[in-house]
Amino acid sequence: MNDFLITSHALADELDSENQKSNLKEKLLLRQDDGELSLSLYLHTDVVEKMLEDDPVQNLHEGNMQDFCLALEGVSHFLYLSWNASFDRSVTMLEMELQAEIDKFVMLVLCLEKQNRRAEPGKLRQILFETANYHKELGESERQRYRDASYFAEKYCWQLESDYLNNRGRQQLLQELRQFYRLTQMDKLSRINRPN
Repeated sequence: MNDFLITSHALADELDSENQKSNLKEKLLLRQDDGELSLSLYLHTDVVEKMLEDDPVQNLHEGNMQDFCLALEGVSHFLYLSWNASFDRSVTMLEMELQAEIDKFVMLVLCLEKQNRRAEPGKLRQILFETANYHKELGESERQRYRDASYFAEKYCWQLESDYLNNRGRQQLLQELRQFYRLTQMDKLSRINRPN
């Protein structure tokens, strides 16, 4: 991943194909030329340094959770777009945001388990989805996309919690996550909205 990680704000602005200078701390940079996709992930130096100094995988707490989630979102976008591009599948921004929200929830649960701490998925869902703040530079359509992604992700994560985190083993959870990951946006939304 380090081959694709950029921490220089100036370089990220230079590579940004949208030519939008911003104060974002995370951004997926992409360029498509002659059927070839070039990707980089920009993470602000402060985010990377804070995670190196206070590793959330070893000790997740309120002080490092926000930066961890920011990095997880960027990595999720990078991997999801790369995976779909390898199958010549297009993706929507909503689909990428939805997957990132789910990835953050699952990673937080798994990190807490690794640290031998009881993950409270209900509390994690509240932190991730009910208290979300959106960047002030977002336009209304972008803000709505984030709200929609958050709504569907919370609904799916609640299903994961009740179907797998409380009752079944981790193998079934991983199988479900793998199947869900490979679905199209329409199929993901159908799966989320299916009656229990």
